[in-house]
Amino acid sequence: MTHLYLIRGLPGSGKTTLAETLARPFRGEYPLYAADDYFVEWDEDLGDEVYCFDAKFLPQAHAQCQENTLRALAACRFDHVIVHNTFVSRWEMEAYLRMAADHNCGVTVVSIFDGGLTDDELFARNTHGVPLAAIKRMRVNYEHDWKNGDTRAPWERE
Repeated sequence: MTHLYLIRGLPGSGKTTLAETLARPFRGEYPLYAADDYFVEWDEDLGDEVYCFDAKFLPQAHAQCQENTLRALAACRFDHVIVHNTFVSRWEMEAYLRMAADHNCGVTVVSIFDGGLTDDELFARNTHGVPLAAIKRMRVNYEHDWKNGDTRAPWERE
């Protein structure tokens, strides 16, 4: 049976590091997905990947992450599938929780919140240039008790 891990936390808290650490003993046998993957491009001049964020493509980035996760869960080829996004609120995890239920997968939500760091430290550590103001806003809005959070997106609420 496939098990889905959702790793959530503020930018710079160590979500990607934790995801990679969990998968490392299995030599890449477990897929890792994040909405941020959408913004990674190969730079021929640098001979390396570069992160090119554009907020107008966030819906597509999240859709791609969900599609990749759904394909991995449906394939039943992996013991574990790992998704590492901020998942500040329950509604942001809801599609993944439904996918897991639809495919009879176990789910573990790992909340690392701020990793014990201040907003300034998170800002300095985050590798995607998330502004300090956005990190502060995410901290305020972070649903620690995500299980009792609203499953609807903000625009669907009355």
